[in-house]
Amino acid sequence: MIVLLGLASAVIYGVSDFFGGLGARRIPPVLVSLVSFAAAVVPIAVVTPLMGSVWSVEAVTLGVLAGVAGALAIWAFYASLAIGPMSVISPTVAAVAALLPAVVGILRGERFTPVGYAALAALVVAAVLLGVTREQSGGRVGVRVVVLAVLAGIGFGGYNVLIEATPPESELVPLLVDLIVGLAVFVVVVAVLRMRRGAALPVLSADRRGLALAAGAGLLLAAANALLVWGLHLGELAIMGVLGALYPLGTVLLALVVLRERLTTVQVVGVALALGASVALVFG
Repeated sequence: MIVLLGLASAVIYGVSDFFGGLGARRIPPVLVSLVSFAAAVVPIAVVTPLMGSVWSVEAVTLGVLAGVAGALAIWAFYASLAIGPMSVISPTVAAVAALLPAVVGILRGERFTPVGYAALAALVVAAVLLGVTREQSGGRVGVRVVVLAVLAGIGFGGYNVLIEATPPESELVPLLVDLIVGLAVFVVVVAVLRMRRGAALPVLSADRRGLALAAGAGLLLAAANALLVWGLHLGELAIMGVLGALYPLGTVLLALVVLRERLTTVQVVGVALALGASVALVFG
């Protein structure tokens, strides 16, 4: 069950990124982030009380911290992409994001069979391979790029660790708090940009298709996050954390089917390794 939840969450994350990426071609990326988070808050706000979620200081506190970690990760990721090559940044982020929860989970006592450990290692490798792109340019690989990429990976991995630590009875409370914090961060960013540029971002007059894609990305983000929380509350941080780092899988498959892009040999190996290692975790 946990493996299926993790894979489903990763694929939906990837599809969400795909929609968000298409939206960012039509409207400013910060506007995509704002709209997607606003869209994600709505279904989670509706479902949270229906699930009998229990509010507590611990759940809210960890939710806030997770929101900050996620916002920091997104900022560091985009900042690194602005000055460095994606072909280096994406695999680095994926590797750190996968390794951190795995190491924390194992240190906290999670144990696996030899096949399970091999599968976890294979999934980390698959996450790195899926993040490799054909891009040969886009910036210089300097210390700042590496630091930002590692920081993004720590943020994404730390998000999983924090959500896993929330009380199981809290259900979606930490996720709702996390999304509200993320939305608040992007509202502040938009406000700051407005002050610096002297004009508001054209939300109402923005490309409708771009806004729709951003909203779709947000709804998918809500679904992926809900599955992630469900899986983390079932236990096995190492497994869910590593599977969550396979988010490029959904993006890669959609780019293949929808955009008719050809996968590189490295990405084909990554897809095969991800699926094979996931099967090994189920039956190993």
